[in-house]
Amino acid sequence: MMNSGLAVLEGPWNRQEYAAGFRARLTEIPKFEDAHYCWRVGWEDADTEMLELARHKQALAEGREDNYSDTWSLLCDGGGDARVNGVPFDEDRTKPWKEGWIAADINMGVHGLEIA
Repeated sequence: MMNSGLAVLEGPWNRQEYAAGFRARLTEIPKFEDAHYCWRVGWEDADTEMLELARHKQALAEGREDNYSDTWSLLCDGGGDARVNGVPFDEDRTKPWKEGWIAADINMGVHGLEIA
């Protein structure tokens, strides 16, 4: 779920900047240190998902079991940020990434928060 401290630390949350950063990473636009904070978070969340997908595919190719325990919390946090900022999933999203979004949705519902 989105870090509640972001608004305090970095100013108002900007979902358009977040989504733009997320899309930028998926189209291989490099990360810019002077970009808006929310843009950088979107870029980093997309990067986490891409790295985890590559790691998962490598583990399976090597015949290993992979239960995502190494990156579950990162995927769940990133999935929550993406979900509340309107980034849709597609078929390339990893299973735990989708589960992270579902968990974030349930958590927001339990706490009575609006899902955007």
